[in-house]
Amino acid sequence: MSRMMLSLCLLAVAGMATGCGASDPREYGSLSGMVTLQGKPAPAGTVMTMINPDNGAATSAQIRDDGTYKFPRAIVGSYNVGFVAQGADAEPETDPDRLMEQIASGQYKAPDSSAVIPEKYRSPDSSGQKVTVSQGENMMDFNL
Repeated sequence: MSRMMLSLCLLAVAGMATGCGASDPREYGSLSGMVTLQGKPAPAGTVMTMINPDNGAATSAQIRDDGTYKFPRAIVGSYNVGFVAQGADAEPETDPDRLMEQIASGQYKAPDSSAVIPEKYRSPDSSGQKVTVSQGENMMDFNL
């Protein structure tokens, strides 16, 4: 056996012994619950984003029709949480010229007020909403 082959074999054996390709050392938990807006389920498709301010870990999930959400796997830690409604009717038209064009052409559709997430809640940094994920199953409801 050549010296090069012997070296490669020894490295492979050493890698197996020291856990080369070892599993993820981070701890995980799941998080689920309900998000309500003015006492009603938050709009389906709203994106809920969690950001850990200490290590930058981030994850997102969409809210379902009944206002529930689920993060099946999130790194254990504390998170700031934000909510952004998605879809064409999620935000009201703010350009007055565009709004007038829509009205004149008959294409204007009043935004669903339940689909508009107040500005304060849109960013994890400004929402004031926080959650801590521990190992195992975690539940947390958010009332916006």
